[in-house]
Amino acid sequence: MLSGLLAQGKTFADATKEVVSSLEPFVPNVRESIEKISNARIELIFHREKLRETAGNTSAGRDVLALGWYTGARENGVWSQLKERMSKNGLADAVDEIDESTDAIVSSIAEPKVYDAKRLGLVIGNVQSGKTANFSAVIAKAIDEKYKFVIVLSGIHNNLRKQTQERLERDLGMEDSGEDWFRLTDADGDFGRSQIRNAGVVVSKHDRIIAVVKKNASRLKNVLDFLSSVDEATRKNTPILIVDDESDQATPDSSAKPENDPTKINKLMREIWAEVRNGTYVGYTATPFANILMDPNTGNKSDELLQLYPKDFIHVMTTPKAYFGAERIFGLESSPEAKIPDVIRAIPKDELELLMPRGGGDPTITDSLEDAIRWFIVSAAIRRTRGQGKKHSTMLVHTTHRVAPHFAMRDEVESFLAPIQRAAREEDVDSFLDTFHNERDRVAELYTGDLDAPSWQSVKTEIPNVLRSIKVSVDNGYATQAERLSYPNDNPQTVIVIGGGTLSRGLTLEGLFVSYFTRTSSTYDTLLQMGRWFGYRIGYEDLQRVWLSPGLEDDYRFLATVEEDVRQEIRRLAGSNLTPEQVGVRVLLHPGRLQVTTAAKMKHATVAEVDFEGTRLQTTLFDIANPSVHDENVDVAIKLRDSLAAYRSDNDATLYADVPIEELGDFFSTFKVHPRFGENFKSAYRWSAENMPEKTWNVLVPNSDGALPFKLIERTPISNDNASDTSYINIRSLMQGGDIIRDFAGFFGKKHELGTNAKHHEQINVRRDRDGLDGRGLLILYPISRTSKVRGDARHRRNMDETLQDLAPSMLGDNNKNLPILGVAYIAPLDTRDELDIRRGTRVNVVPEFTEANDELDDIQDNEGSYAG
Repeated sequence: MLSGLLAQGKTFADATKEVVSSLEPFVPNVRESIEKISNARIELIFHREKLRETAGNTSAGRDVLALGWYTGARENGVWSQLKERMSKNGLADAVDEIDESTDAIVSSIAEPKVYDAKRLGLVIGNVQSGKTANFSAVIAKAIDEKYKFVIVLSGIHNNLRKQTQERLERDLGMEDSGEDWFRLTDADGDFGRSQIRNAGVVVSKHDRIIAVVKKNASRLKNVLDFLSSVDEATRKNTPILIVDDESDQATPDSSAKPENDPTKINKLMREIWAEVRNGTYVGYTATPFANILMDPNTGNKSDELLQLYPKDFIHVMTTPKAYFGAERIFGLESSPEAKIPDVIRAIPKDELELLMPRGGGDPTITDSLEDAIRWFIVSAAIRRTRGQGKKHSTMLVHTTHRVAPHFAMRDEVESFLAPIQRAAREEDVDSFLDTFHNERDRVAELYTGDLDAPSWQSVKTEIPNVLRSIKVSVDNGYATQAERLSYPNDNPQTVIVIGGGTLSRGLTLEGLFVSYFTRTSSTYDTLLQMGRWFGYRIGYEDLQRVWLSPGLEDDYRFLATVEEDVRQEIRRLAGSNLTPEQVGVRVLLHPGRLQVTTAAKMKHATVAEVDFEGTRLQTTLFDIANPSVHDENVDVAIKLRDSLAAYRSDNDATLYADVPIEELGDFFSTFKVHPRFGENFKSAYRWSAENMPEKTWNVLVPNSDGALPFKLIERTPISNDNASDTSYINIRSLMQGGDIIRDFAGFFGKKHELGTNAKHHEQINVRRDRDGLDGRGLLILYPISRTSKVRGDARHRRNMDETLQDLAPSMLGDNNKNLPILGVAYIAPLDTRDELDIRRGTRVNVVPEFTEANDELDDIQDNEGSYAG
């Protein structure tokens, strides 16, 4: 019926409306029909907006909406072959998740061979989290469904384009059956002018065409000219899939000029999209801030330069359990077994001038950098004792975006290694013994499988082998090919790589487990992308270490919260039956210096009410310059507990359940927290009282313990965290695994079973509207003992009383020694209604005024050749 209507000259939209009108009486039976035909291909196309009106509120309608046109993978296709390859390599445990995730994405893209069907979307992953594997699977499934031309935009650097080309050739089976694919690029050659001459012939004669292209103006112009050289009739019959890797980089218009004068790359990409007659643009990124703040006003079909705002769909990749991201490293996980791995090391402030000399001097190997290099050598030796000698091992040194110091740092590192290597040739490696003992068991909880703590004798034997093979590379736009990072399949590398911008985007650092990082940034996206230590470390999780300069740990902890907040927003959007074009996505603002992205990329964001819905806060810094604050907080907490007596739960003596928001006003206004948390602490309460006055809170306040006002808990400060600032102590994390739903058992009188499914953990972590908690707020008080003792290895933490004795001895006086230091954590309430609250209007970020900073100052050089075919 549809093809007949199209043949009559009707538009696709009008034709599908007629089809849907004829099917409306049967919509309630769609689910039954789907079950009957099982995996058979559904040839009917539903107009999604009309279907929402007729069936969007029924389970059958939601199933059809989720299904779209795609009914599942075909047998013996490109995907089935890729799936088999994944099952035999390191992705074996992730194959089912990749399959499920990419089914949802392919269901959202435009149906192939349908003229004028075009979709714009975005896929959000984590830094170093398997985005390439995901879009390889999307490409494979799209090709199986007769998509014909795949264009992969692989960032702005040569090394990432080359790595992506090689990865796709391997994943998509081009190494084995290259004759099935027509390649317009290869590992050594980007898109050139020579391909344009035969564009029409190439597109008409080949069913699988692929190009992996940098987001470089001249290369994109070649792609544009190639497409425009293909005749209209052929283009109508050519479904095109554009995959934009690192889509928040270079793609958004970052020009400060008017809308009709965008940046060159943005304009070219919109011109390329205008040449597509049937197909999909899908961006991939771990930092979607610039993408979701694009202009959502995409115009109409007659507009030649539609924006690339993901108006049709946004998909969030599930974070696999094996992934080491900011949540896991910085202690924000919710699972009961979660522990904060002790992988963060501090770079003293007084070393920064030696690492990044002002005035252009050469950098110096400082004590902390020496510690990092020595641990890398020891841990690479440990990997060898575990049978991982044929795997790549990498250490990252990222101290500056400037190019010249990278080469000077390489020379310094090589000079440092030279005498150590000479001694190792004489089997003298005793200088590594202290490093081995200091670090070996500090993350013992991350030993996996049957791994035991390595012995010094076995490691000692392997250290000379590591020192013989170790190399130091520089990776930036000025390094020669021989100097740059390379991971040959037949030659496992043990490498210390020094660089800046080229290592901050997309490029996979194989076997990275030691990072030394002092570079800062003023924007969320740049800072997150530079965190290359996030990723999968199966078999060497316990060897990971990250050296950070002062302040960066707090920045990354905050950004972990921002990431989860954005993911929660998008999940709520997906469940509302609204598209990104209809409702914007909010982004949490940093209370201090960090901005979401550059000012120009936020020029289309509009001012909205600050929203604290679901916001989490835990106090990890405590002011010790004013000890009386903590004594006063004890009085405030006792007063709170007394005032809530009527709400005390029968199931848990420490839980005060269903407390009206107004009962907490005095506490939030008088309890004092460190200034870094102060504004959010009070603002979240005010927002909750004004916007969700009907939402009650659960409050957890410990009972008294004999003569003490509260039963105390133990938390200890980090060693040497604030050597240059003795006004506070840092405990790094207050909450522990499961605290985010710690009120569940007390409220319902039964234990909550979190289970082991990674996806369930993720949902619990951000959605307290599940499991009967109905989105109520949660407030927890943590009475910390002033005599807390370190349990286990004491080298990275100090006893609380020892720290206070050094920095604030009055806090250990007889009158207050037994009083706690009170920490507080809260989770603001959630709106649990099915529909998004329309009264909030366009739900996008508040845009502050600030000076734009250039965080990508490496010169971008396109010194690749062009593929000659």
